[in-house]
Amino acid sequence: MPSAYVHGHHASVLRSHSWRTVENSCPHLLPYLKVPTLHILDVGCGPGTISTDLATRVPDGFVLGIDPSAEVIEKARKHAEEKGVKNIRFEVGDIFNWDQITGIEEGSFDVVHAHQVLQHLEEPVRAMKEFIKLAKVDGLVALREADFSAMHHYPDHPGIQKWKDLYLTVTKGLGFDPTIGKRLHAVAMEAGFPRNDIDATVGTWLFSTPEEREFWCGLWAERTVKSDFRDRVVDGGYGTEADLEEIAQSWKEMEKKEDGWLLVIHGEVICRKTP
Repeated sequence: MPSAYVHGHHASVLRSHSWRTVENSCPHLLPYLKVPTLHILDVGCGPGTISTDLATRVPDGFVLGIDPSAEVIEKARKHAEEKGVKNIRFEVGDIFNWDQITGIEEGSFDVVHAHQVLQHLEEPVRAMKEFIKLAKVDGLVALREADFSAMHHYPDHPGIQKWKDLYLTVTKGLGFDPTIGKRLHAVAMEAGFPRNDIDATVGTWLFSTPEEREFWCGLWAERTVKSDFRDRVVDGGYGTEADLEEIAQSWKEMEKKEDGWLLVIHGEVICRKTP
C-alpha cells in the first residue's frame, strides 16, 4: 500500500467512505453473494461499511477486512460491533505484506474484494498478483475503481474543472493512476488473468438531488482544504492555498445549483481464478 494515502483520514474523507455499501459500491459482486458460506477478504477496507455489509450477506461465512491505518481499523471494528455483526474481523495490514497478518493464507478466500484501492498504489499489477495468490481456485477477484478523468458535472463550472485537472496532476505526480478504472481489465490481464476469465462492467454514482449534492459537494469542499490532499497540493508546489479556497467555494456553489448534476464513473471487474 502507499506510504502516504493521498487524502489521509480527515473526517470529511471518512464521511465519504462510511457512506459506502454493497449496493452503492460493489453491485457487480451482488450476483455472486448467494452462497452463505463464502470467505471474503476486503482489501483497503477503510471504516468497514462495505466489509460489514458483505458479512451480513454471507451469514455462514466470514469476512476479513485489512487496511494500513490503525485509526480506521478501530472505526471499522466499532461499526461492526454497533451493527451486531459477528462473522467479521479487521486487522491492520496491507496487501504486500499479507503473510504478516493472522488469518491470511494463500488460496484461502472465495472472494478477494477491493474498492478504490488500486488507484492509490504505485504497483497495481503487483497488488493484483497478490490478490490472485490469496483467492481459491474457482474463486473471484472483484474490483471497482473510479476514472477521475471521466467525472462529469453540469452546469459547466471552471472551478470544478480546475479541481479535476489539479487532482489528476497531483495523483499522477505521486505515481498513482486516478484513471485506472478504465483499464482494470488490462491490469488483470497483465497480472495473469486470461481475458475470457474477466467480466468488465461499468458502475456510476450520480449526485443530483439537493440531498445528494449537499453530501457530495459538501465533503469535497471540505476535503479540498482540510484533508491531506491540501498538503499534497501546497507542499508539492501544484497549487496555492488561494487555489484551494477557490475550488472549495466552487463546490459550495455547485451544491446550491438546483439543476446541478455530478457523475462519477467506475470500472468494475469480476475475475475468475481457474485451475
